[in-house]
Amino acid sequence: MLLCHDEAMETRDSNRSEPNTEPNTDAFSAEQGELSDLVRISLSDRKLLPIGSAPPAQRQLVPSARRIDSARGAMLGTAIGDALGRPAEGRHPAGLRGQEEAFRDFQPWGGYYSGPKGTITDDTQMTMCVAQSLLATRGRIVPEDLARRFVNWLPNGRGTGHTCVTAVNHLQMGENWWTAGVASAGNGAAMRVAPIGIALGADTTPLCHDAALSALITHADPMAVASSVGHAWLIAHLAGANATSLDPTALMNELAAAIEVIDDPGAPEREWNQRTGKTRAVITLANRVREIPALLGKPIGEAFDYLYNGAFVLETLPAALWCFFAYQDDPEEGVINAVLRGHDADTVASMAAAYFGALHGVAAFPDRWTGEDLEYQTQLLNLADQLAAI
Repeated sequence: MLLCHDEAMETRDSNRSEPNTEPNTDAFSAEQGELSDLVRISLSDRKLLPIGSAPPAQRQLVPSARRIDSARGAMLGTAIGDALGRPAEGRHPAGLRGQEEAFRDFQPWGGYYSGPKGTITDDTQMTMCVAQSLLATRGRIVPEDLARRFVNWLPNGRGTGHTCVTAVNHLQMGENWWTAGVASAGNGAAMRVAPIGIALGADTTPLCHDAALSALITHADPMAVASSVGHAWLIAHLAGANATSLDPTALMNELAAAIEVIDDPGAPEREWNQRTGKTRAVITLANRVREIPALLGKPIGEAFDYLYNGAFVLETLPAALWCFFAYQDDPEEGVINAVLRGHDADTVASMAAAYFGALHGVAAFPDRWTGEDLEYQTQLLNLADQLAAI
């Protein structure tokens, strides 16, 4: 199966006003509320809802000031990695050699619609949809509301992936939110869930449940849902973590356990028959995550040859984790190296930068990345503050 959003035709525009994702209530007949038995059974049968319990994302109360700084770092980080990685998206890393310094700063977007430097893509746009939905629905994911926002987002979507476009088209044609999703393990579900980790970090069970609900609207695949649970869980965990005592092995084991609340049957790796040392063996996302600590001592080229960094989330999440841990004390280098590996550079860099921001706060990033050149900078900070106050 084709598992990518980075190969989709890019449709960016230069409008830097905040996207209008207010729900159009005429587009849906479903009412807000708890999942009905019919819906719950349908989703459970397809392994799209959590089973069991994840380790606590936060083991003690996170002080308010720290919550706000982590939230701001995670939201800005999502956009920073997205904007920096956008010009490298879809490119082979060999084609980026010799241009390393240019990628340390935001670049104007020269796509069909064009845009100034600091322009973001669907990664940030959909993250803002999730944040706005949480704020409108008292801090919990109400799938009907989020689905409506995705419908309203699509006409202005940038770099939109096939899976999200197809699912949103299903919604527009009257499909229910729980049947509209596509069976794709792409990364378009995970890339947008940082706001859930911010808002629900103190309560792991709702965090896992809501991350799953947010994902399956577009990505009706257990691995895609599991990756969303994992990304949200880690954003929450890092808000309460001590940067000086982070243990990659222990943390990756906990993250894998959180991912395993979704019964992911796994999948073979991309082009396994063309890659040295690969087999057709099925790999689960949790088991791939557990391999990250053993790869940290390897050069980035060797590590990424093993992991790959495309839009298949079996690649994207581990690649972002590797960049985060390999450059834990040097966020700028971690984000830039994610960018310079090309392929799905914007999403890998976006997720890695969200981790740096969640752990270190806004101070993780140089001032030139966090200022007004970053599209939606003010809106992202406002959303972060409101999410942290939930």
